[in-house]
Amino acid sequence: NPYILSITLLVAFLHTRYHVSFRACALILLVLRLLFAAIPGNMLGADSFPRQLSTVFLDLGLRDRFKVHPICSMCHRIFDAANDSTSLCPDCGNEIYRPLTQSLFRRLFGNNTEEDDESIQSIRQPLVVAPIQLLSNGLQHLFSRPGVVAAVNSWKTRERNTDELRCIQDGAVWNTIKGHDDTLFFFGGDSDKELRIGVSFNFDWFGRKTSNYGPSHSSGAMSF
Repeated sequence: NPYILSITLLVAFLHTRYHVSFRACALILLVLRLLFAAIPGNMLGADSFPRQLSTVFLDLGLRDRFKVHPICSMCHRIFDAANDSTSLCPDCGNEIYRPLTQSLFRRLFGNNTEEDDESIQSIRQPLVVAPIQLLSNGLQHLFSRPGVVAAVNSWKTRERNTDELRCIQDGAVWNTIKGHDDTLFFFGGDSDKELRIGVSFNFDWFGRKTSNYGPSHSSGAMSF
């Protein structure tokens, strides 16, 4: 349906470009769905209309390149979101997930079945989560793009400027750091057929009491 496709593209663009929140995107989808349903002529037809941003991403074939893992808010131990059924951290005994809650309708009328309880259990929300992507996966995605290998190797033919720091290759660390064999890691020339990749990264530390993302996300220093 061209109408649904245009709406899904719009919502996905608003989220990725202007960082519109998941709840705001869901509200946009709900309002547009009601408006289209009120227009005579059945413009939407029998096609299903997305109600959540996650459904929009699935319909467009968009996938995150990281996995979200529950972590302990006390000791920051990382747990497997898919297979780990642990409710308490085995290291410090801290709660990993929020208390299970039911909808107002179910609390009033009861009649919960075992399948309902299992469904609620499967969607329990962690207290703190961390998006994680392995460096190896990131490099694999990077080098799948055409022209990246040549760009990574371009430093070998670049002339170093000793009087002015214009690039990372002009610095002392680049020209003095050694590899596992105690020889210079970055040494120029075309004889070396390996890719020499220097990985540098930074992180934005924040306090859980001052950040909007504090209650659900955590970050910390990492080293390789």
